Amino acid sequence: MNPLYLCITLSLFFIQVDQGISQISVDQKLNLPYSLHSIAEIVQVDSSEYTLEDIIQKGNSLEYNALENPITDLGFTDQTYWLRFALSNDSKLPLTFYLETARPITDVVHLFQIHNGQIISDQLSGDLVNFADRPFNHRKIIFPITIPASSSSQFYIKYQSDGEVISIPLELNDTSSLVATSFFNQLIFGFFYGVLFLAGATYLFFYFGMKESSFLYYVAYVVSIAFLHMNLDGYFFQFITQEPGWFANRSLLIFATFSSLALTAYAYFYLKAVTTTRFIKKSYEFMFGANVILLIFILTYSVGQAYYYPIVNALGFLLLILIILTIVQSYRSGKRVDIFFSVGIACLTLGFVIFILNNFSLIPNSFLTSNASKLGTGAEIIFLSLSMANRIRLLKSEKEEMQEIALLRAEESNDIKTFFLSNMSHELRTPLNAILGLSKSILSNTDDTTIKNNLEVIQYSSMSLLGSINDILDYSKIEKGELKLAQVDFDLQKIIQELKLITNQKSREKGLEFIYEERNTINTKLVGDPIRLKQILSNVLNNATKFTQKGQVKLLVNTEEIAGNKLLLTLDVEDTGVGIAKEKINRIFDSFSQEQINDKRNYGGFGIGLCIVKALVDLHQGTIKVSSAKNEGTVVHISLELDKAISSQKPQELMTPAQAEKLMKGRHFLVVEDNTVNQLVIKSILRKWQGVSFDFANNGLEALEAVKIKPYDLILMDLQMPEMDGYEATELIRAGNSGINSANIPMIAVTADTTEKTKSRVFAIGMDDYITKPIDAELLYASVEKALYLEKIKLNIE
Repeated sequence: MNPLYLCITLSLFFIQVDQGISQISVDQKLNLPYSLHSIAEIVQVDSSEYTLEDIIQKGNSLEYNALENPITDLGFTDQTYWLRFALSNDSKLPLTFYLETARPITDVVHLFQIHNGQIISDQLSGDLVNFADRPFNHRKIIFPITIPASSSSQFYIKYQSDGEVISIPLELNDTSSLVATSFFNQLIFGFFYGVLFLAGATYLFFYFGMKESSFLYYVAYVVSIAFLHMNLDGYFFQFITQEPGWFANRSLLIFATFSSLALTAYAYFYLKAVTTTRFIKKSYEFMFGANVILLIFILTYSVGQAYYYPIVNALGFLLLILIILTIVQSYRSGKRVDIFFSVGIACLTLGFVIFILNNFSLIPNSFLTSNASKLGTGAEIIFLSLSMANRIRLLKSEKEEMQEIALLRAEESNDIKTFFLSNMSHELRTPLNAILGLSKSILSNTDDTTIKNNLEVIQYSSMSLLGSINDILDYSKIEKGELKLAQVDFDLQKIIQELKLITNQKSREKGLEFIYEERNTINTKLVGDPIRLKQILSNVLNNATKFTQKGQVKLLVNTEEIAGNKLLLTLDVEDTGVGIAKEKINRIFDSFSQEQINDKRNYGGFGIGLCIVKALVDLHQGTIKVSSAKNEGTVVHISLELDKAISSQKPQELMTPAQAEKLMKGRHFLVVEDNTVNQLVIKSILRKWQGVSFDFANNGLEALEAVKIKPYDLILMDLQMPEMDGYEATELIRAGNSGINSANIPMIAVTADTTEKTKSRVFAIGMDDYITKPIDAELLYASVEKALYLEKIKLNIE
C-alpha cells in the first residue's frame, strides 16, 4: 500500500448476535446501491482450512459480530474471516443483483449462496484468481447473485489476505445502479490518473531539458503513485498482470516502497534538507536506507510479507511528518518554501486525516470521505506540479543570475589576467632591457672577438626570450579581441633582410641549408603593421627551422601589383622536416597544439606560434594554407594584400641629420625610472647623444618636484613605479600641478607593459608617444626627435 496512505488498524466494537442470520427483504423498493452492513455478521476463525460445512456446523458457537459501518476496516491482517447475511425475495419473480464486497486487492473472496439447505452458487474471486476466471469481469470484486422468487437465501463469504488491510464494503446493486456507479468512478479516476500521467510526462521532458535532479525524482514519485493506485483500484490486475504470480503478488508493495523512496529523494533535494539541521538530514538518510532495505526484503523474502504492509505504511507516515518538520524548520530559519509545495503537502495530510476519521466512523461515510486519500493525492500532485513550475521559473532566474555572476567573474578574471600580464611583462622586460641594452653598449665598445661572440649569444638568447614573452602577450590579446594592426609606412625589403640574416644563422647552427628566392621585386614602400608582418614570417620560419633536423629551409617571396593601388604579397616557407600527419593538419592552428605531445619536450615552445600567425593573417584579411606529409616536410603558403604608400618618407625622417643634431643640442631631459639597472641602460644610450643632458627621478613624486624646480625639454616616463606611478604623475603635470609652464612639456612613455589597454591609456592621459622595453636606441631617438620637432612647430605657430 502507498506509504502515504497509512491505514491504522481499527479496534472494532462488535455486537454479538445470538439469534439466526439477519435478513432483509429485497422486494421492497430499495434505494440502490444499498449497503447490507446492518444485516451482516462477521467472525475471525483460527484456520484458513475451514470449509463452508465447518462454518455452518459451528453455527452460533462462533462469535459473530455485527458490521456497524458501511465500510468495515479489519486492519492489516493475514487471518481468515467469514461473513454471513440473508436476503429474502417476496416477489413472484427471481431477482438478480450485483454484490460488491472487499477491496480489489484482497487475495481470496469466496461467496456461497444457500437455498433450501443447498448450495446454489459457489463463486471465487480475488487477486489469487485469474482475471478471466472471475465471476464478473470487473476491476472490483463483484458477484452476480440471483434470489429465487418467494424465498430467501443465506450467504457466506470467506475473506483471506496476505497481510494487506481487509476492508469490507457490502453493497447491493442492480444493473442500472452498477452502470451509473461505474461511469461516475471512471470519470473521477480518469481525471485522477490523467493528472498523474500528464504531470509525469511533462516534468520528464523538463528533466531532459534542464537536467535538474529534483524533476527526475518528482517524475518517479508521480509515476509510482499512479501505479500504486492502479493496484489499489484493481486496474493493474485487470489490464497488466491479469493472473497471480511473483510480480502480481508483490507489485503493490514494490510500488508503495518505490513511491516512498522517490518522495524521500524529491523532498530532500527540493527542500534542500542538507542545509537545514543535522537531525533532519540524518532522518532523510534513515528513511532512504529503511526503504531500500524494505524493498530488498520484499523482492527476496516472501515469508515476512504480512509485516511489510504495516511497515511501508508506517514509513510513509513518518516521511510525511518529516516533510512537515522540514517545511516548519525552513520557515523558522528564514528560508522561503514554495507555497504550492506547502499546500500540496497540506492536501495530502488532510486526505489522510479524513480517511482515518472515516475508518473510525467519526464522520459520515460518502464517496468523498471514503476516497479522501485519493482526492488528497490528486490535489497534492496538482499543487506539487504548480510548485515545480515555480521551480522552473526559479531555476531560470538563478541561471540568469549565475550567468551574470559568471560574466562578472569572467570580466574580473580578464582584469586580473590583464594585470598579471602587465606585471609579468614589466618584471620580465625590465631585466631584459638591462641585458640587451648593456650588452649592446659593451659590444659597440670592445674589439675582443671572444667577448663579442659571447655578447652575441647573450643577445640572441635574450631576443628569443623576448619573443616568447611577446607570444604570450599576443595570445592574451587574441583571446580578448584586442589585437589590432598599425597603419604606417614601412620598407618590406628591410624586414625580409633582417629575417634572412636571423634564419640563415639559425640554419647554419643546425647544419641546414637556407635558400632564399625573390620574384617580381618591388621597392615601393607599403602601408601596414611592419612589426606584425615580421612576426608572421618570423614565427613560420622559426617553426620550419625548429622541426627540420636535416635538409633545407626555403623562403620564397613574391610580390604582384593589383588594382586599387594594392600589392599582393605571397610568402612560401618550405622545409624538409618531420612533417604533419594528415589527420592532424586541421588542428595545427589551435592554441597550445603541436604535432605530437612529445614535441614539447623534443622541440620546446609554447605551441601558440601558429595560432598567433593565423590570427594576424586573419586581421590582414589574408589566407594561410598548410600542406604537409609525414617525414617529408611542410609547405606554408601565406597571401596578404597591402596598400602601397603614397609617400616613401619614413615617419622618423622629420629633418636632416644636421637639423636633428641642432634640435637636440642643449636639450635637458628628465628620466623617470625606479629601476637602477634600467637607469644605467638609458644613461648609456643618452650619453651618445651630442649636446643632451639629463636628470633621473625615481618615481612620480620626485618627478613632480623636479619639474617645479628646473625646466625640462622632455620627460621619459616609466609607468609602474612605487609612491606614484607614471599615469598619476602625467595627469598631474598635464593639469598644471607642477607649474603652468610645464603643463605642455613633451612626454614619452617608456614601459615594459605592452598591452593595448596600457597603450590606449597612455595617449588618453596626454602623453606624446609610447615605446616599450627593451629600449631600441634608434627608436628612442626617433621618438624624441619627433616629439621635440612637433613641439617646436607648435611653439612657432603659437
